[in-house]
Amino acid sequence: MILAEPLPFAEAIESREIRQILPTELRTMLLDTIPAELRERAMFSAGVTSAEFLQRASDAIDELLAGKSDRATQRAALKELLQALDYRPAEGEEDTLTDLSSDDRLNLILDTNLELAQGYGSWIQGQDPEILDLWPAQELVRVREAKEPRDWAARWVEAGGTAYGGRMIALKNDPIWRRISRFGLPYPPFDFNSGMDVSDVDRETAIEAGLIDRDTELLPQDRDFNSDLQASPEVRDQALREALEEALQGVASFDADGVLRIDGGAS
Repeated sequence: MILAEPLPFAEAIESREIRQILPTELRTMLLDTIPAELRERAMFSAGVTSAEFLQRASDAIDELLAGKSDRATQRAALKELLQALDYRPAEGEEDTLTDLSSDDRLNLILDTNLELAQGYGSWIQGQDPEILDLWPAQELVRVREAKEPRDWAARWVEAGGTAYGGRMIALKNDPIWRRISRFGLPYPPFDFNSGMDVSDVDRETAIEAGLIDRDTELLPQDRDFNSDLQASPEVRDQALREALEEALQGVASFDADGVLRIDGGAS
């Protein structure tokens, strides 16, 4: 469901409340090895070790989600904090995405986390049985232009999707939404600065596309933000495992059987 403006969904706010602050030196490639269900429960940014900055960024996203502020105001506040923390980008990385004080990096942090909360709120509302019955499918659509557009049609097909009349349509609970997602989640955004979103598709269109028949009943899904989440990531390299344990300290840890378990409840 396309969102033109930030909306204070109760469900979106819930998705923000369970996130624990996770300072980490890990870059994006290593962070990708953390199971999506754990990343969904943490507030982090690649290479950001300042808990104070992450907390202020988290607060900024909450303000944006509630419609109480705007991105420019929150970006300026984060820049002021970085100055107070005496932050300096590495030499040669000024004004790049690795420069935490750059507009592009701050926009990326604010936009991605805001869109994740909105995406979750819209997704969970779409799981209402009555809504799911009336609009059982959704379409991947572009809602804004990207600086470097990705080939989403190719990505869709590679993930096992089928184009119906040139449209990328699938049932809301089809695993393809996770497969096309950079974050492994069933809701947008599906990648950084992608400009892609989803639009509801009604039952009649879903029937015409061959996704369901008239008697098909879809079962709602849920994303239970519980405190005993566990996952078994493929981490065979001991050094990588140690790096993940250090990065997830206070959030999750490996047990004796190699299962990654979340530690305690949300803070």
